[in-house]
Amino acid sequence: MAIVDIPLRRFASRIALGAVIGFGTLTAGLPMARAADAISFSSGSPWSQTIGKVSKDSDFHEYTVAAVAGKTLQINLISRNPNLFFRVLAADSHKPLVDTASSGESTWSTRPASDETYTVRVYEDPDTVSGNEVTKYALQVGVF
Repeated sequence: MAIVDIPLRRFASRIALGAVIGFGTLTAGLPMARAADAISFSSGSPWSQTIGKVSKDSDFHEYTVAAVAGKTLQINLISRNPNLFFRVLAADSHKPLVDTASSGESTWSTRPASDETYTVRVYEDPDTVSGNEVTKYALQVGVF
């Protein structure tokens, strides 16, 4: 039994190793999940501004912002690049509340009925980026 068991163990371990290597190869081309940056506000200020950049290799950046019920949440994206957009998603949804690629807007606002955390994704279509071009932007977020 021990003589047969050793080749079977080697075979099984080779199959397992091959599966791990194969899975690693398949997932190597997938984008890595990136943590969203939380938007914070200075004491007494209803506005926050962050400066960011996107490129062909890093074509989006995500932020989270907490909005208070009954107050206005406003988002402004400032950039010289007309191919830079943003999407806003509520915490419990996969469907954007707004996608400025289709609306053409650079400003969006809402007044949530309850406290809500939103995700804002600033992005550029990677097909519009040439070479190692970097697009800088300012994202202004207000809760007032």
